[in-house]
Amino acid sequence: MEQITNILIVFALLSVTILAIFGVMFILKAQKALQDSIKIFVKLSNTVQRIEEDSKPIFTQLEVTLQDTSTSMKSLQKQMTTVEGTLDSIKQIADRVNDLEAKLQAKIEKPVMQAAGFVSGITSAIETFMSEFKK
Repeated sequence: MEQITNILIVFALLSVTILAIFGVMFILKAQKALQDSIKIFVKLSNTVQRIEEDSKPIFTQLEVTLQDTSTSMKSLQKQMTTVEGTLDSIKQIADRVNDLEAKLQAKIEKPVMQAAGFVSGITSAIETFMSEFKK
């Protein structure tokens, strides 16, 4: 029985030794994986830092451009207000001219038509007189 116990002890020691070897191999691989992960994170951090440094002037220029655009839009809005006021003034003047034209037409049209009728009557009378005179 002692032999079986010795065999079991040897077997147990071999098993523990194999487990220890696999444990060490696992830890070594995990260490390499962690080192690779650290290298990747360092590269990623450097890339992000470079992107940040490269993008700062772009964002600064973008801010200046947006401020200039805002100023231009405010100026354009003021000019549009001025143009609207000018167009309203022109419309008022055109309305007054139309009113004046209507008033002048109402005042002048009747006497002109009467004068035209009078001239037409005189012309007809002269033509009749001339045609009778020539006979």
